[in-house]
Amino acid sequence: LALALPRRLATPRIVDAVLTPAECAMIVGEVRTHAARYGWGSLHRRYPTCDLPVNALPCGARVHAALESRTFGAFGELFGAAYGPARQLRFRDLFVAKYEARGSEQRGVSGHVDASLLSFVLPLNNDFDGGGTYFEHVRLLARPPVGSAVLFMGKVYHEGVAVTRGVRYVLVGLVDREGGDGPLATRHRPP
Repeated sequence: LALALPRRLATPRIVDAVLTPAECAMIVGEVRTHAARYGWGSLHRRYPTCDLPVNALPCGARVHAALESRTFGAFGELFGAAYGPARQLRFRDLFVAKYEARGSEQRGVSGHVDASLLSFVLPLNNDFDGGGTYFEHVRLLARPPVGSAVLFMGKVYHEGVAVTRGVRYVLVGLVDREGGDGPLATRHRPP
């Protein structure tokens, strides 16, 4: 599908400083606490990840609101008016995924497309080796700094590159457009 899109739409974009390093550290801390108590799960059947929904965390509502206000407008600005306005975008899914180099843990995720119209991946830590989001059609390995995000069309083929040392935590947002008519419109589904 990415090859059929105009280059402006098929090319992932980096948005700097979506979250502060302190916000990222807070999320990782809450994820570790939650996982120690309740374990990890997987919300996704076709391309399973080791993940936790953001709304399960004490900071979930604040993170949800911050990401909505700091990313939704960028989609329309970067990809065009058809991918906004921000007030019509809604999270289909918002979760933290964990990739771990050792043991039987998940090290990465194979190539796939997302179920959403729009997507982003935001690194929450940097104390690991390997990792990143690879977009084959443009030969781009996106490794934005902690708190920055790579935004892209959800139907663009991408993969989570395997971690070779340590644990990588990423915040993943799957975003759809609500209301209106036409192929970009979706019905809102509560988180």
